[in-house]
Amino acid sequence: MRKFGKLVQWNSNGGYGFVRDAAGHDYYVHVSKLAPGQQRPRIDDNLEFDLVSGRNGRPAASNIVVTPAAPVADRTMRDVTRRPETVSRYKIGLRMIAATMMTLLLLLGMTAQHIPLWLGATYALMGAASALLYRFDKHYALTGRWRVSETNLHVVDLCFGVIGGLAAQELYRHKTVKPAFVATTWTIALVHVVGLTALALGWLGAIIPFHG
Repeated sequence: MRKFGKLVQWNSNGGYGFVRDAAGHDYYVHVSKLAPGQQRPRIDDNLEFDLVSGRNGRPAASNIVVTPAAPVADRTMRDVTRRPETVSRYKIGLRMIAATMMTLLLLLGMTAQHIPLWLGATYALMGAASALLYRFDKHYALTGRWRVSETNLHVVDLCFGVIGGLAAQELYRHKTVKPAFVATTWTIALVHVVGLTALALGWLGAIIPFHG
């Protein structure tokens, strides 16, 4: 049975990428598996394909027919960060609210000497690293280059980068749609909110001593 999906990742130099079907499943695509006469696909092109067993037994696309996506004007990072005219400039999204809440908890905990300064610095450094990764990933998506893996984004967020990660998701309007990614992001955020709340209120003072 033929399947349909949209090309979500593509490496032009290597001639490979991934197509995502309506159920959110990703399948490997290689230029050698294009049907005769088909042009190389681009990000957002619609693909019709047969599902076969690829390398290591993983499902892959074969006999691929490409339907080019409707042409759109090239977008830049400035276009991405520009707030739509229909949205108030004063509106704050849930991600920014969560990032602000965690920042305030950090400041409260450090002021009360329940959170060590090194932990606050770690959140700041890892937050900056996470924000940069999201920026790079958005830029790569716009230019059709190979993307930062979702696993790496989640790992950096989990390792104290979640404040910067949430802020970057909202600023660049990036990684805010895919259900699995969004659910994992909010799970990580909840873990950090709970942990920071416990620290700020002094409940974990015996576990993480203050060395500020």
